[in-house]
Amino acid sequence: MFLSFVIPVYNEAESLRALAEGIRAHCAGHEWEIVFVDDGSQDGSLAVIKELAQAMAGVRYLAFRRNFGKSAALEAGFRAVRGEVVFTLDADLQDDPAEIPAFLVKLEEGYDLVSGWKKVRHDPLGKTLPSRLFNGVTGWLTGVKLHDFNCGFKAYRRAVVDEIPMYGDLHRFVPALAAWRGFRVGEMVVTHHARRFGRSKFGVERFLRGFFDLFTVYFLTSYTSRPMHLFGKVGLACGGLGAATLLGLYVEKFITGEGIGARPLLFIAIFLMGIGIQIVLFGLITELVISQKKRTTTDYSIREQG
Repeated sequence: MFLSFVIPVYNEAESLRALAEGIRAHCAGHEWEIVFVDDGSQDGSLAVIKELAQAMAGVRYLAFRRNFGKSAALEAGFRAVRGEVVFTLDADLQDDPAEIPAFLVKLEEGYDLVSGWKKVRHDPLGKTLPSRLFNGVTGWLTGVKLHDFNCGFKAYRRAVVDEIPMYGDLHRFVPALAAWRGFRVGEMVVTHHARRFGRSKFGVERFLRGFFDLFTVYFLTSYTSRPMHLFGKVGLACGGLGAATLLGLYVEKFITGEGIGARPLLFIAIFLMGIGIQIVLFGLITELVISQKKRTTTDYSIREQG
């Protein structure tokens, strides 16, 4: 079996040699390749990667012109790999290559994607608590019950990486997107090591972006081919509330004989009806755009590769 490893790299120079050696040591009996994707590192990571590419026959690399983010790095790596099974690992040595055989066993159980679960984590509380909240909300909203959507250690059958869109920060939601397309998604407990070098790239802004992207995924998995179902519901709700308010005012006028022309509720009702009509029309425009246009651009630019 040909195994491919996609490793996004951003300022992780100290850990790359040990990671490459660890992967090579646990691929016995398989052909393998490692595709490092340097995401605009500024600490000499690219120089280390080039040395590894010269010293180890299975190592290749892509180097971005600047930092484009993890999703872009994964997308570029997925386009470059040749393996039947594709692994993703973080470059900081917190993922243990010794788990590779266990992932392969799990895939043989019939899964198309196996996601790691860092059941015991060596991260600060400021990172683990938001992660638990994020995983709970994501599982509830998408219907995919995983304990750790954020775990970077995953194994995919090639068909999954060929089909799943990867842009923005959607790498966190690949299991949900894969399940929506009918792939079988599994999970296994993995060892999580404390960070040995550098510092975490996690921040509050990443947590907030994750929730925004969660709504994107909800839209993609529920309404991507029928956006009118979403905008139509919202538009009808606004318009219906406005119409009901307007009807109530006319009934009140009929009963009491009082004028309604200066009532604030009249303007609110008209506003709601107008907003409702605009939302429905926006849904129709979205339907037209989706039916006429396909995504053809990428979210990254490669400077060199080897």
